[in-house]
Amino acid sequence: MTALTTLKGVARQLDVASNRVSTGLRVTTASDNAAYWSIATTVRTDTASLSAVKDSLGLGASAVDTAYNGLNAIISDLQNLRAKLQSALTPGIDRAKIQTEIAAIQFKMKATADSSNASGRNWLSVDSSPTNTDYQATQKVVAGFSRGVNGNVTFSTVDVDVSAIKLYDANVASVATAATAAEVVGSTALTGTAVFRPGTADAGTADFSGTNEVPLSVTLVDGTTTTVSIVIDRTTMQSAVKDLTKVTTQEFVTAINNQIIDSIGANKVTAALDSAGRVMFQSAGTGSGISLSVNGMAPSIGNTFADVGFALTAPIPPGPARIVATSNYSNIDLNSLYIPISISENGAAFGFYIYSSNYYALATKISSGINSVNGTDMAAMITNVLLSTGISNTTVSFSEGKIALTNSNVGPSAYVYISSVPELGFTSSQSANGTAAIVGIPTPHVGYGTASGTSGGRGILDTVDASTNTSIAMIDISSLSGTDGDDTLSALVAQVDKTISGITEAGTKLGAKKTQIEGQTAFIGTLIKANDRMIGILVDADVEEESTKLKALQTQQQLAMQALSIANSSGQGVLSLSR
Repeated sequence: MTALTTLKGVARQLDVASNRVSTGLRVTTASDNAAYWSIATTVRTDTASLSAVKDSLGLGASAVDTAYNGLNAIISDLQNLRAKLQSALTPGIDRAKIQTEIAAIQFKMKATADSSNASGRNWLSVDSSPTNTDYQATQKVVAGFSRGVNGNVTFSTVDVDVSAIKLYDANVASVATAATAAEVVGSTALTGTAVFRPGTADAGTADFSGTNEVPLSVTLVDGTTTTVSIVIDRTTMQSAVKDLTKVTTQEFVTAINNQIIDSIGANKVTAALDSAGRVMFQSAGTGSGISLSVNGMAPSIGNTFADVGFALTAPIPPGPARIVATSNYSNIDLNSLYIPISISENGAAFGFYIYSSNYYALATKISSGINSVNGTDMAAMITNVLLSTGISNTTVSFSEGKIALTNSNVGPSAYVYISSVPELGFTSSQSANGTAAIVGIPTPHVGYGTASGTSGGRGILDTVDASTNTSIAMIDISSLSGTDGDDTLSALVAQVDKTISGITEAGTKLGAKKTQIEGQTAFIGTLIKANDRMIGILVDADVEEESTKLKALQTQQQLAMQALSIANSSGQGVLSLSR
């Protein structure tokens, strides 16, 4: 009886050990350990939820990456668009041909936005119409899961404001818009300009201890027109920075603001760095009556112009003094004609006649004869006479049907004069001075404020700008001409600048969301691992220990079976032991 009882006990223990070895769990059901089973079951549920959250974060990261890459591509397109608009300011250029290139850029930007689709979500090209129930102005990415002490479950989210980053919106409904300030942005990030020495040991700082100078002209229109000059050089920076050889971008901007306050006054215009690191000027006032213009100027004599995003055009060297006849030249018969001419250069004057002998003295002639002297031979004859008299800087040429005189000296001091010579096309006396050197022509950077009102609830690229009455997506310069056309182009350049700044800001926001999602994904992964360890501590069996116990119980079971077998086969012998 004892052997049978022992055998039953061993069998029960053997079942438990065998189950633990096969499942790897020491708590399989609530009857094994009610408290541990309950905790483990709850944690398993939470882990499954966290796993779903991790998947959601993965989808959200994909959507953010797609939108971010789309914005980056479109920023590059906008920079190309800005360059095309600036080139259209060149006198005499064919703006219709440039419009063809602009249209191609516009098409590419729309295609990029339409293609920025991830998992069925497109945040750059949307339709926010009330009839589109799928549209959500704020996209929520599930980012966290928590269970309160009372068992209530809550989810946290990473919210992406689609209305702030959308580029195109098919919705044409009107929405209220606030008045905006005038804003002007430099074309290049400060740290990318030569003066701030990119790629060197002193990258990000500028040296203003020498000849570097940043001369800017700032014009504010806010009911009155105020124009001031801002000059950043070693003199104006000396008391404003710690080290003139290593001026930081923030010190540079602070120096600009100090000069603005001194010249315009406080609370009028402020300078700052935008999200892309470019110098940005912004008016304090808002509304359609506000405008702001910033242009580079020629540096002081002896200083070097330092470009900080408001560059001048290429410098123009000084030019020679040049006179062109007012009328075309006709071949002349010198057989019976002589021509009186008086020419002066830089104070030296000489009067002379052109005779047939001058023609015969030419080493090379291309005229058909003395009775039909052409313009090329006439120019050569006059030049030879001038050389013989000591007037060596003035040459005579023939081009496009007219005689021209050129003094090879350059600059305003260069001078040339010719008397009235109707036979040569000079119907009256003419004189000219050389032209002065031009360091560079300021490239206009203009921004306009806008009035409050209503506009289509559109995206960044298809919203109509009040200052130009067009959107980036609809820019058309093919019909622009004259001064008004140039003004419109300048406004369009400012509009594109503002748009680049806006999209850069949108990209910055998306980048922050991307970092937040990546950090949360890593944290969720850590939580899942921690939960797995907790479950293991509560319910996992020590398989090695249970395997050893299983072998021992199997041996004990065999011995019990043998003992019971002996007892059953030799019952009388066993009873005799009790006598």
